Amino acid sequence: MKHIRRMMALLMCLFLLPVTALAQSQRLPLQDAHKVSYKQCIEQLNTGVRLTRWEITTAHEDVSQEMNTLAKDYVDEMVPGLEKLRYNEEARLDVYILHSRTGLTWMSFMVQARYVRNDTTRDVRFTTRTYDMVNGQQLTLADIFPAGSEAWRIMEEAVRERISAYYPDVAPDAAAVDAACTLDAIAAMDFTLHGMSLVLHLHAADFYPGKQQLIEVPLYYPDIRPYMTENAQAETDNLTYYDTVALTYDDGPTSWVTREMLDLLMETGTRATFFLVGGNISRYAQYVQREHDAGHAIATHFFQHLYADRTAGSVFAAMPPKVNKAHIDAIGLAPSYARAPGGLWKPMARAGAGWPLIQWTAEGRDWEGSGGRDPYLVKAQVLGQVENGGIILMHDAKKNSILSSGMFIPVLQERGFLFLTVDELFAKDGVVLQPETPYWRCVDGDTSEP
Repeated sequence: MKHIRRMMALLMCLFLLPVTALAQSQRLPLQDAHKVSYKQCIEQLNTGVRLTRWEITTAHEDVSQEMNTLAKDYVDEMVPGLEKLRYNEEARLDVYILHSRTGLTWMSFMVQARYVRNDTTRDVRFTTRTYDMVNGQQLTLADIFPAGSEAWRIMEEAVRERISAYYPDVAPDAAAVDAACTLDAIAAMDFTLHGMSLVLHLHAADFYPGKQQLIEVPLYYPDIRPYMTENAQAETDNLTYYDTVALTYDDGPTSWVTREMLDLLMETGTRATFFLVGGNISRYAQYVQREHDAGHAIATHFFQHLYADRTAGSVFAAMPPKVNKAHIDAIGLAPSYARAPGGLWKPMARAGAGWPLIQWTAEGRDWEGSGGRDPYLVKAQVLGQVENGGIILMHDAKKNSILSSGMFIPVLQERGFLFLTVDELFAKDGVVLQPETPYWRCVDGDTSEP
């Protein structure tokens, strides 16, 4: 009887194999057109400022040259104006080249220069480009939306609404807002394309004097794809080509760990979601600002890392004003969803803090140990648990979390996964997050615990 059962099991496996192979064949690995590599160039200037400039090699030589030239131009433009450091001062000028992909051949890039002195962001400058990486053709918003498309009105409304959403206690410059919302201004606006969104980029200082950060205006593909050109529709049809997953990091911001994690995400073209401990934000505001300006999503891990099964609900119910203030002081926006420490969503929901509560479907227990769990074990566990539409839990606190992220991200990309922010993951299926409600994943609108 045992032999019969074993034979039946083997036959069942053989019967299911073609179906599994077919399902996996629908996932496309990272396309050759989307592959990049980076080189980091570090220099100590005679002013005492540490200069770090990144160089990129892409699949198209002309695109590589253009991006590296833009990065060098920022160095040439900004270095002469940097003041010499006084005793006990620190400053750094970092020039990044961020990249993101969509479809089979399109890529977006942002060259971003950030000058930080004594832990305060003093200057942020940026330029974006989007290309077809097969022929090196630069793409504009007019290549994505035809003249007369309803998308132009949608973008105008989104820009106006989003500018006003930043720094809610301060009124933006009304004339500057009106100038940014003209058809000509929008057509010339910086933008990038991602896994499930087109993002328009503006400089906050144009509307809120003195604010050195970007204003991000996201438009999700399900809302705008009907108004795109045929070619743009094909290049944003990512659910046909790839599986999706959201990569999230709890417990930050920290110091050098957050900085190096952001470097890794840049090099792999990965957008993540950071669940921040509100009490840490003011100390490490420069890294929170960099997270935001690099296009990552920012959410809350509450003001203190307290567990809801050991803490009075009134403590959590009193946290939103402090959390919102910490976020707004750093990046101008309050968080719109949260993760309960330890994933203890039931007592957190009863506490009534008011945020949707994001859970997860895969995790590597990377928080274990003083330096973090062995990266190979984290990698193996994450790869064994990850699923389409799922959410990966990691932590932004220990060195080994950087190492393990650098190990499993490329593997998942080659397996046909596209990394989305949490916002994108739910927007792809039109799911609107509700307060005090848990969300584990998003697969065809199913957000339940697997």
